[in-house]
Amino acid sequence: MNDADLPTWTHDLAQLFNASWGVLLPQTVSARVDARLANLATIGADGAPEARGVVLRAADPARCTLDIVTDAATRKCDEIAADPRAALTLWREDVLLQLRLRGTVAVIEGPMAQDAWAGLSDSALPDYGVTPKPGTPINAPDAYTRSPDAARFAILRMTVDTMDVVSLNRPTHTRAFYERRDGWRGQWQAP
Repeated sequence: MNDADLPTWTHDLAQLFNASWGVLLPQTVSARVDARLANLATIGADGAPEARGVVLRAADPARCTLDIVTDAATRKCDEIAADPRAALTLWREDVLLQLRLRGTVAVIEGPMAQDAWAGLSDSALPDYGVTPKPGTPINAPDAYTRSPDAARFAILRMTVDTMDVVSLNRPTHTRAFYERRDGWRGQWQAP
């Protein structure tokens, strides 16, 4: 493969930015595509990074937001309340694209989260209402209960401030960095 065989969007800042949001857009559980799984890192109570796998539920390029759902009793909600800065990393194998996003996260609960709650499958509902709360030490692997609790359901809405995009297409890798504050103009960087 030579550069002429590469997708054209890998060598144009605007197209690469749009392709990156295109990778995020279809990421709903019902879409069943690989890139719906991402890693979210928050800042722990001790100041150290805390990373965990999450499922992207929605993306809105116009608002530059991503939605993840969670049990409101998880430690990550406490971490976000203390410091809303977060990072999200996603790898999309089919287009050889890595996205590293930074921004701030808001925890949305109550009536504002109920449309998303109503859209969950019956099998997913008990994931939001685990007792004791997630992360609590237990004496056996099954020493907990699951019971749907809409009051424990939360949306984590990340407002993206920066996007570091790496295309690993061969023979030429490309990398660009975008910032919200400059209108997402983008700057090429060495991969």
